[in-house]
Amino acid sequence: MPFKPTCREVHQLASQSLDRRLNLTERLRMRLHLMVCEACTRFNAQMLLIRRAMQRLSHERDDGGGPS
Repeated sequence: MPFKPTCREVHQLASQSLDRRLNLTERLRMRLHLMVCEACTRFNAQMLLIRRAMQRLSHERDDGGGPS
């Protein structure tokens, strides 16, 4: 396994990071790749945005303020 992951691996890590905490090696490999790859940086930001939106929607529904 090379230290610098491919874009495909970073996309998988970004998706996995929504469900679990990445280990130190995974986080470092991902961060290294994001430093040099604008496309993956945008993809990661989009994944985080979607996660925040879903969390907000979930909280609204739990509080009774959102649609059923």
